[in-house]
Amino acid sequence: MIRIIAFYRWREGASFNHDYYNSEHMRITKELLTPLGLVGLESDRYIAATPPAVGDVVAATNAYFPSMEVAKAALAAVGAALLADVANYTNIKPEMRFAEVTSHC
Repeated sequence: MIRIIAFYRWREGASFNHDYYNSEHMRITKELLTPLGLVGLESDRYIAATPPAVGDVVAATNAYFPSMEVAKAALAAVGAALLADVANYTNIKPEMRFAEVTSHC
């Protein structure tokens, strides 16, 4: 299993609309990626007792695919459309990582 992680680090002057991100952006993401092999989708809102500091991760998307080949092909096909929607909820540029997932329970 491969997980694509897109995460957002806080910076000076940043804004992030978690309501739009969790509803509309996740709807768009699921709609675009499901036909391309998406097998799971999560969105994380990081919480803390204090406002975010520069460099803190404030949100992340976790998209699961059966293989690296499927994940890369899906991103190549619709990545530009997903990135175009980012401006609707934040002015933070997402950072992307791939991870091989091993379940332990």
